[in-house]
Amino acid sequence: PERRILLRVTMDEETSSELDLTFTTLMGDKVEPRREFIEENAEFVKNLDV
Repeated sequence: PERRILLRVTMDEETSSELDLTFTTLMGDKVEPRREFIEENAEFVKNLDV
């Protein structure tokens, strides 16, 4: 695009800790926490592209 908007996002310490845990669970090296997260939250998926 010819024009883009850059937004600064800030969050409080509690949100930051929760986000870090979620990111580590989904993107980390350990498979078991990721598998557990997916199994526990699979029922909430509305749109899945495999």
